[in-house]
Amino acid sequence: MAEVHVCSVDDVPAGEVGGFVVTATDGNEVNLAIIHSRSDRWFAFFDRCSHGRVKLSDGFVEDEGIECARHGAIFDFETGAPLTPPASEPVRTYPVRVDGTSVYVTL
Repeated sequence: MAEVHVCSVDDVPAGEVGGFVVTATDGNEVNLAIIHSRSDRWFAFFDRCSHGRVKLSDGFVEDEGIECARHGAIFDFETGAPLTPPASEPVRTYPVRVDGTSVYVTL
């Protein structure tokens, strides 16, 4: 597993989500949704809803999860598990580390 630089902390204000594409060590691109919670915690998801194939980075940050903009399914920040229907499958999550002003994700 390799850690990659994704963005600056200034790129995603608290209570927001941003979409980013990073290159893994194997050369493949990975689409990430980076969430900066209102409580100043950071999370990373594979940037696709498990139900509707919509970018989660187009969604909304809720108290405990990210809401898909298309059908309203909410996914838990910690586990990626669906908290509300219509989604029934989790979304992949990735470990996040913030170092100074940089956000890193382990792929």
